[in-house]
Amino acid sequence: MTSCFHARYSMLGGWQLSVSGQHRVVRFRGKEFTSTALARLTRRRVARQLVIHLLVVLWGWGPISARAVSDPDNWSRFRGPNGTGQAGDIAFPTTWSESDYLWKVALPGIGHSSPVCWENRVWVTSGDPDTGTVTLTSLVADSGRQRWRKSFISHAASMHASNSYASTTPALDASHVYFTWASAGEIHLAALTHAGVEVWRIVLGQFVGPHGFAASPVVIDGVVCVQCDQQENGFLAGVDAQRGELRWRMERPAGKASYATPCAISTEIEGRPVKAVVVQSMTAGMQAIEVQSGAVVWELPDVFPQRCVSSPLLAGKVLIGVSGGGGRGRTLVGVTLVGGADQPPRQSLSLSKNLPYVPTPIVRDELLFLWQDRGTVACIDLKDGSLIWNERVSGNYFGSPILAGGKLYCMSKSGKVVVLAADREFGMLGENELGDSSSATPAVHGRRMYLRAASFLACLPAQKKMDD
Repeated sequence: MTSCFHARYSMLGGWQLSVSGQHRVVRFRGKEFTSTALARLTRRRVARQLVIHLLVVLWGWGPISARAVSDPDNWSRFRGPNGTGQAGDIAFPTTWSESDYLWKVALPGIGHSSPVCWENRVWVTSGDPDTGTVTLTSLVADSGRQRWRKSFISHAASMHASNSYASTTPALDASHVYFTWASAGEIHLAALTHAGVEVWRIVLGQFVGPHGFAASPVVIDGVVCVQCDQQENGFLAGVDAQRGELRWRMERPAGKASYATPCAISTEIEGRPVKAVVVQSMTAGMQAIEVQSGAVVWELPDVFPQRCVSSPLLAGKVLIGVSGGGGRGRTLVGVTLVGGADQPPRQSLSLSKNLPYVPTPIVRDELLFLWQDRGTVACIDLKDGSLIWNERVSGNYFGSPILAGGKLYCMSKSGKVVVLAADREFGMLGENELGDSSSATPAVHGRRMYLRAASFLACLPAQKKMDD
């Protein structure tokens, strides 16, 4: 019988079973065993123990006893949990040198995507600038040792000078890693197990645009959502995360491309609680789409007069979106969520100055921080939109800031990590050279910060606790 659920079992002797749809992966002391690998190990004593545990779990406990996996501590998409950039109270250094890295690993080709993390594993993509081939690399988080590497043949294509063949950040759940790429005018979405086995692959549609592809997936309630707003043939798609089947597809109006990565909200339709994906673009405005059916929950058209490149941000009950052009943000809209389909959100904030174009905003308590492309950072009172401070820092920026231990970390295009105090008073805390350019956003997981430069990935450990 096929189990269409998503669960993890902890078993005696250190075994752990992850079940997701038809795919089961057993982990033992950091190693993974697929059903194929188990078949080759049946004559070994360790496999006999494993099979006994599998029988107990699958036929003794059954799905009713399964504990659903929901781990917000994993950095499972662009900019971490729901794209907020929030890394908690972990304290990292404000200044460091090359010798302070736990490890540093060269990547094949270059890329602008950001790393993602699950348990003791890190994934990152890179692209060959000559052939367009995209490579997905999996590393051991605490050592940088390569677990596996898979390359996906693509084709060279014209793109903006600031783009790359690996500008999309993968997404994760407990079973799979999902990533997107464009090849020969088609947009591909693939799912691999954490062990690197390809489970499914689907062509989502045609890619049209002179600037190149950069649409990162997100996983919401068992559905992989991909937003592709472009000059023509744009779409928003929902794909079953376990089977790779297209659940729904919404055609998007033609217009300027949007490179925003969606976020998720909890809402209601006719009193029924649902999960919705929030997308934004110049042509369609801000919309909430129910992830299981593709039904429109609410929409606010005509709120963005220009292209959306930064991503929507959920801060409490306020959704924040920015549009702009020419390297500058022009319009910031904040809407307050008040209900479901019967009560669309109301606009509660509108700004037109000191705005980013590419970097996504970030919030700490009632403070909204706007890290602008050309090296100016503004602090805004989220309650009334008033400016608290606006200060210049060095560099130009495509990467977005994250918040860790009360400090903002953001990487400049030239490869400088700037650290600011996330406070009502401006405070420059540190500037650190990576040694290569960067258009990525840091990832934080397991008391480690992962800094992606164009050609390598570095791991910076957190400061030691007082009782360490």
